[in-house]
Amino acid sequence: MKLDITSLEKEIRGGKLRPVYIVVGEESYLARAAQRMIREKVCGEKSDDLSYRIMSANEVKLDQITDALRTVPFLSPRVLVVIRDAGKLKKGVQETLAEYLESPVDTSVLVVIASKLDGRTKFMQLAGKVGAIVECKPLYANKVPYWINIEVRRGGKQISQEAAKFLADMVGNDLGQIAQAIDRVSLYVGDRKLIELSDIEHAIAETHQRTIFELTDAVGQRKISTALSHLHNILENGGAPVLALNMLARHFRILSKAKDISGRMSDKTQVAKYLGVNPFFATNYMTQANNFSKGELRNGFRILHKCDKTLKSSRVPKERVLEKALFSIIKK
Repeated sequence: MKLDITSLEKEIRGGKLRPVYIVVGEESYLARAAQRMIREKVCGEKSDDLSYRIMSANEVKLDQITDALRTVPFLSPRVLVVIRDAGKLKKGVQETLAEYLESPVDTSVLVVIASKLDGRTKFMQLAGKVGAIVECKPLYANKVPYWINIEVRRGGKQISQEAAKFLADMVGNDLGQIAQAIDRVSLYVGDRKLIELSDIEHAIAETHQRTIFELTDAVGQRKISTALSHLHNILENGGAPVLALNMLARHFRILSKAKDISGRMSDKTQVAKYLGVNPFFATNYMTQANNFSKGELRNGFRILHKCDKTLKSSRVPKERVLEKALFSIIKK
């Protein structure tokens, strides 16, 4: 069975535990999160040196692993054995672990962590059958809001769907930046349990992200000199180019929706709900949508998509790439 981090969280929250998890992939943040989720479920708040063992593959001996897996749990209902740097596991150790997986101990959970493992080995084949391969790859955009929900719940709060989507659009799939943003907004709401869209707008957008909204507004108003000024300000102050790009893409998605209902929906509350924005901003989006034809909005998406690919693959300075995209979008 192959799982991503969100599927793993759903399983564990539903009470399901497998005898073995292979946590594999280059995204170390997700690998640590997967290990934490499994540990919290297996050990709870109480654990001891016998029921929770962490081993390094290049140092551990075979009998240490097998003895740990067959240890009777004491404070916890199960024993958790974690093997890190598993790409360095010797062939003989993998073969013995494969034999173990043919009849795993009911009260033990094995977690094997590696950036890369050969999926053709008997050990990996059996692990995929009796347990799960947890793939730690960068999250797709549609998975990021759910990940935000996971992180917010871990802090004892909840977040509205529109707030999670807005934060995902703003930050992208950089999990470190997402964690920092969640910490900031959690401090902002204090003891209140529910994080709403307005909280994200005030705690995040009105601090270091404010200039990005000024940038998207300038683009929506087709003011090239103002847009370039805000872009340079963002980059000179350490802003991430991909964040600016994500927010421009979000802005154009909203403008496209606004264009679709132009002349057909007038109630500000209904318009705001359809666009997925705060009612305070609804009129502004409707006005900016009139600055573009439907064809220009579609072309804007194509320009931003091309810009994204160029930012990730070209040696051209990122500032020049973004400047070119702005000129192409705003020109009439």
